[in-house]
Amino acid sequence: MSKQGIVRWGILGCGKIAGKFTGDLQYSKTGRLMACASRDLSKAESFAKLHNAPLYFGDYESMLKSEEVDIVYIATPHNMHFENVLLCARYKKHVLCEKPLAVNKRQVLEMTQTAKEHGIFLMEALWTAFLPAIIQVKKEIEQGTLGETRHIQADFGFKAEFHKDSRLFNPQLAGGSLLDIGIYPIFIALWLLGKPVDIQASVHKTITGVDDECAMMLTFANGQTANLYSTVTCDTKTSCIINGTEGSIVIPSRFHEQETFIILKKGSSDEVRHAGIVGKGYYHEIEHVHKCLSLGLSESPIMTHDFSMALIDVMDTIREKAGIVYPFE
Repeated sequence: MSKQGIVRWGILGCGKIAGKFTGDLQYSKTGRLMACASRDLSKAESFAKLHNAPLYFGDYESMLKSEEVDIVYIATPHNMHFENVLLCARYKKHVLCEKPLAVNKRQVLEMTQTAKEHGIFLMEALWTAFLPAIIQVKKEIEQGTLGETRHIQADFGFKAEFHKDSRLFNPQLAGGSLLDIGIYPIFIALWLLGKPVDIQASVHKTITGVDDECAMMLTFANGQTANLYSTVTCDTKTSCIINGTEGSIVIPSRFHEQETFIILKKGSSDEVRHAGIVGKGYYHEIEHVHKCLSLGLSESPIMTHDFSMALIDVMDTIREKAGIVYPFE
């Protein structure tokens, strides 16, 4: 941190998601955008000018050598997360890495071990976990508002035009709906029900070999179930319904970025709760990271390394059942 106690951020990868994250960083009183880096210097320069970053670089290592950067937000394609995190660890930079943390369990295990060996903070950037609405939903369930939770239904889908070389469909970039958006329905199921004991999936693959549709059925230790779905072939509600023995909670569209949820109980009027949100929602994740750094933590007590491992374990199992293998694995 700087002498003023400000966390100085460097952005690695200057694409769309980096812009959203940086837009919310401006709301933080404890963080500042200091630098950005892209393999295309002109792209880094444009991003720096747009978001008022004092420093910009045309390669990643130059930014990581800077003493003006405390932590790096990795916003590169999925297939690059592994090497990017290891590079940051080499330069002793803390890391917030965009989801998915990596493309398989082997990578996640090496990344978390390397982070611990180098004494850096590492967290998967699954920002949904830190939204006030999601935090309140989890509290309602833990307090027994729904009785015993029995079933979760969640989806995430949008229609994307097929281009074999695009990020969504290129196996070299770890494309497919599962890792890109299927992770959100899987996240909410694991977040509320724990680790599944059985995973079933039906996957439709494109001509490039990645999934464009993925229907998943997860079963948990006491018989709880979750029906989950991700697709880039059509627009879906992208909502979440949590059913319990005493009622239900609906997180409306789009559930992964919502500030509202609805409690439905038999014999009672629907209760709409507004939890609030700052910016697009990345702010809450950012503030959590700042708190972790101020406490000297090596990992988040909320988005733990073990939880990231559980997430990738489910996605690995689904890919194995569907025969989806990335060429670089």
